[in-house]
Parts: sequence; C-alpha cells; structure tokens
Amino acid sequence: MKELNDFYGINWIHHIPTLAVVEDRKTIDLVRGKKTEDWMIGWINTNTRIVYILDRDNMEKESCHKYTPESYYRLIKHELSHCFSSIISDRSTRPDWLWEGLAGYTSEQNLEKNIPKKFKTFLGFYDKSGIGVYAESGFAIQILVERFGKKKLFKLIRKLKGIKSRSDFDSLFKTIYGFKPSYAEFNKLLKRLVTNNKKSWI
Repeated sequence: MKELNDFYGINWIHHIPTLAVVEDRKTIDLVRGKKTEDWMIGWINTNTRIVYILDRDNMEKESCHKYTPESYYRLIKHELSHCFSSIISDRSTRPDWLWEGLAGYTSEQNLEKNIPKKFKTFLGFYDKSGIGVYAESGFAIQILVERFGKKKLFKLIRKLKGIKSRSDFDSLFKTIYGFKPSYAEFNKLLKRLVTNNKKSWI
C-alpha cells in the first residue's frame, strides 16, 4: 500500500481494501459465478474493494502459474493497484489493456517478462479480457509513464468515466498524447526503449 500510495500520490490509510484468500479453483468459480480458466488467480470487486487471490499453497495445483514469494507479492500488488486506479477512474475499467497494463507496471510484473520485440496484440483488448492482455500491456504503460510522465496518464484515467466508445477513447488519448493509440506509434516508442536498454528516458 505504501508503494502504491507513492506512485498514485494518494494517502490511502483508512478503509483500505480487504484481502480475501481463496482456497481453490472450485471456490474461485463459486465466487465468480462461472467456470474460470486456470490463469485466473486474482481479481477485485470495484464496489466493495475486496481483493481476491488464490491461496499461495495451492497456486501450482490450482492454476497454470508457478509460485515464488516475489511473484505472489506482485500478484497482491497488482490487484491492489486496480483498487487505486478504480478510485481515479471512478470505477471505469476500459480499455482492458490500460486497466491491466497499469496494474502490471505498478506491481513490477514487467520484471518477470521479456520486453516484446514488437507490439502486436495488446490493443485488441479494449472491451474484452484474456490471458493475452498481460504479455504486452504492462510495457505499453511503462512507455507512457517513462516517456511522458504520470500526470498525463492520470489525466487520461480520470476522464475514462465519460468515454462511451473506442473511438471516443482514441480521441481522448490523442488529445493528451498527440497521437492515437496504434501499434505503429507504440512500436516507435518501443524501439527507443529497447535501444536505450534501460527503464528510463531521463
């Protein structure tokens, strides 16, 4: 919570999220009200701010994920980050690549992945979710934060509540960043990141 308070600039110390550890896949399906895929190991309820995560003792038995203390820490931080961005966005969760990418970046889950050679899938996750969103979206957010700063990103997130369509989002994004989100534009920025071979443009 302290690390996320520092990133988001929020002093959230009262009425903080509740962490609920879910024992197994059967219980996840019961809470979610549907059969879930084996990659699903954490989520939040944006209304109650309850964070649900699979029990670490059953991580490898009940999911496709490997368990390490570091990855479990980042999982918790990922879901808590959703709670923070939910406050800023007034519970808006679209586009999904922005929602998941921000949580992936702030939880440092990028450190567990290879930088993609080329962006080619994340923009397809606008109003749908799936395991594929996690491969690239965290790096897309990394680029936005480190190239343009957090203020622009927070401005974008704060205005999500009024967005009704993907075209509306693209227009808002262009107003803030000067270009519409496209693979061509993000790949230009990605090439610079890879060339620098570091996490900052400074």
